[in-house]
Amino acid sequence: MDIPLPRSARLGASGEGTARSLARGGGEPGGEATPAGYETARGVTEVLAGDCRAGAARLAAVAGRAGALADVAAYYLGLGRYRCGDAAGAANALAGLADAPESSFLGRDAQYLAIQAASRAGEYARALGWARSWLTDAEPALAPEVWLRAAVAANAQGLRRDATDFLRHLSLAWPDAKAARAGNALAREICREGASGGQGAALDPPGGIIPPGPPGKGEKVLCYDPDAPSNVLLRAEAMVEKGAPQAALELLDGRHGFDAGQAARAQYVRGKALYRLRRFKAAAETFARAAAADPAAPLAGWARYHEARCLWRSFDGEDLTRMEALLREVLAAPVRDDPLREVAARHLALLLVERGRFADALAAAGQLHGLAVSPDLAAQGASLAALLRYVTGDMEGAVRELAAFPERYPDDDWADGARYWRGRALAALGRPEEAAKAYLDALSRRPNSYYAGRAQAALAAMGAAAGDGVVASAVRQGPRCPGRGEPASPEAAAALAKARLLADSGLPALGEIELDFAARSMPERADLAMAHIEAAEAMGRRGAVMRTAWRTFGGCLMRGTAADLLPLRAALYPRAHAGLVVNALSGSGIDPDIVYSLIRQESFFDPRAVSGAGAVGLMQLMPDTAKAMGKKLGIKVERKDLFDPAVNIRLGTAFFRERVAGAGSLAAALAGYNAGQTRAASWMRGFGGLGEELFTELIPYTETRDYVRRIDAGAMMYGRLYGR
Repeated sequence: MDIPLPRSARLGASGEGTARSLARGGGEPGGEATPAGYETARGVTEVLAGDCRAGAARLAAVAGRAGALADVAAYYLGLGRYRCGDAAGAANALAGLADAPESSFLGRDAQYLAIQAASRAGEYARALGWARSWLTDAEPALAPEVWLRAAVAANAQGLRRDATDFLRHLSLAWPDAKAARAGNALAREICREGASGGQGAALDPPGGIIPPGPPGKGEKVLCYDPDAPSNVLLRAEAMVEKGAPQAALELLDGRHGFDAGQAARAQYVRGKALYRLRRFKAAAETFARAAAADPAAPLAGWARYHEARCLWRSFDGEDLTRMEALLREVLAAPVRDDPLREVAARHLALLLVERGRFADALAAAGQLHGLAVSPDLAAQGASLAALLRYVTGDMEGAVRELAAFPERYPDDDWADGARYWRGRALAALGRPEEAAKAYLDALSRRPNSYYAGRAQAALAAMGAAAGDGVVASAVRQGPRCPGRGEPASPEAAAALAKARLLADSGLPALGEIELDFAARSMPERADLAMAHIEAAEAMGRRGAVMRTAWRTFGGCLMRGTAADLLPLRAALYPRAHAGLVVNALSGSGIDPDIVYSLIRQESFFDPRAVSGAGAVGLMQLMPDTAKAMGKKLGIKVERKDLFDPAVNIRLGTAFFRERVAGAGSLAAALAGYNAGQTRAASWMRGFGGLGEELFTELIPYTETRDYVRRIDAGAMMYGRLYGR
């Protein structure tokens, strides 16, 4: 089929074992499956295997007696008819589910297919109605197709304003999608019709933006022209932000009739695209040209800031000096642009930290105060300033700012970090009783978090260890954990029974989808969450396991005891391939729990994992790195070998051992695993002497800093759940 499909329509092709290929006439129904359930499973299997006519005929025959599987029969009957080219028949088969999508675990998928079928059958009113309903809670992977179908249906009914709104949103929200390219063609057609005296007059409003609200009486309908210069710039910038920088460059390479201001903006967007493509030198030069076009314009300040970011990727001292000068120039400009001043001050402080100039970094961080920026950015600035007070020895100032942080940003992820570092500052001031209280405050709120682990270690060092019994502060209710008693629920019981029926009928993957739907609909039900976690784990769907676990048991994961979390241990913190890991680490002194946590973070123990950058297997090794390490170990390695857990773990642990030995600390080795050895080495030169904890806190890259913390916290959880 030429459109993206929901997972329920791709199960046969994706190898997830949906219908265990119940061959015609072969096998016997098992468990609770009925003859009608068995026939339904056979029909579903045939449709998914591509035999749409036989499957649709079988499902049509069984539909009236499918019982609890009536929605399954209707959905796959519609899919079968759609695949066989009977769009009108598909829309009719799917209509019941599409009209009430909340009634079935297949309802949203049925609505999506019904939109496609009705549109192809020319039933535009139905297609548009279903599309409007579906878009209230759109799934990103499928949304572009629905926006396109909504535009086509609206245009076919003469609803040009609606069609134009749909097309503009599609073009800018998914600028490089196949559906967006088709939508842009339709938008051009609507504009041409308007220009030649059709229903809509082709006008390019200022900025290419259609004014809100319906057109007034007698007013010409404005079209969305994707080729208007202003819209080309919007599309190109959206491509950069949506991960298609090469497409953005190709779009900007055309002739668009930019005026001087638009030409400068085009250079700016081109610089952002080059940065995303990791062509940092070319990006820096492009940003410099954008700033030079009109040095006093607001865009110039942002261009200078982005040029500075490009230079930060260099290891050349002159480039870093130029970066500092650019950021200071931005901060000295008279233009009041709080978001720009915030990012410039924060990056200047981070650069100075990286170079070991902590007092200067604190002065730069001081420029963050009072800026009207988002709470997230304000919190980042406040945390950096507070830590720099600690680093520069201003412990009294650190205590004040660290105490204020949780009050100002109570929901920020670093609130417990502030409590922990306040304890460190109090201890440095010789106030151990207050320090212990601060550590206990950090520990009692989320005892399974990174900072709780640090606080517990600090308490132990003071001789005031807090054990596994500290589970929650008095201001929070006890967490929901697996195995706790809960009241009976007819809805939950029905969902569990249906999932069992689907599995017994030979459709285990559909059973997992039903449990996922039920667990999302009733997130307070521990029984549904556990059933879905077990089913998703059996399917190898680790992402689904984590989503359900955090949705229902998030409080338990943060505050539960080892006994509370025991039912979740194997699913969320597996120790797969333990023998391989322990043997590979023999004599290194590295805790195996660090490597389990590393594998969990990199691949979640999926030996088939391949990253977008080409890293392979459990420990996400780049093939060239693996070959080089294999040469050191005396083994020849091909890319295909990296999917073998034994090979991947042997090479990965050898590589990690080498990194730990050369980096100078475990935190630096982990940082190098994520950001590259050269970058981690530069951080060690700048602030490695402050110790591992402050090294982790001051890592300038948010992704890398969070990566190191997650692996440290994961290792702590492994130790807690399995025992040291």
